[in-house]
Amino acid sequence: MPSNNATSRRTTRRRARRSADKRIASLVTMEMVKLIPQIVARVHSLSNSRAPEDVKMEPVFLYKHFKACDPLPFTGEGGVSQLLQWFDAIEVTLRQSGCPEYFQTTCATGVFQSRSLDWWTAERNKRGIAATYALSWNELKKLMKEEYCPPHELQKLEDEFWKIK
Repeated sequence: MPSNNATSRRTTRRRARRSADKRIASLVTMEMVKLIPQIVARVHSLSNSRAPEDVKMEPVFLYKHFKACDPLPFTGEGGVSQLLQWFDAIEVTLRQSGCPEYFQTTCATGVFQSRSLDWWTAERNKRGIAATYALSWNELKKLMKEEYCPPHELQKLEDEFWKIK
């Protein structure tokens, strides 16, 4: 049979272990109380859900925002007047949709169809994808005018204008 001294030592060790366990649990709890709000704020900042008031998130512009404004498609047929009308219509759509400047070429070329889509594909193949989508809206318009506004068509349009006056 164990002596009272040995039993006493085991009891003391158990109490010490329980006390240490309680202290550790208390420290872990206090640290978790500090960390949980930080974890929640981080999760909110990484998701599209509502973020805490102190976390500023920039709005994200997606192509679907542009398409929701029902942009006029462009086929590359119809001559100079159709191109100029499309420029006006697409600029209104770009403005209404809130399209950022860096994304305007991507959005505008996203509505190309038929001949214009073939032309744009050839441009992408010639220049490279990154370079073509890096074009500004004004650079894209200049390229399109070179392709769809031959000098003789512009002359015809100018002649018609002077006849009307």
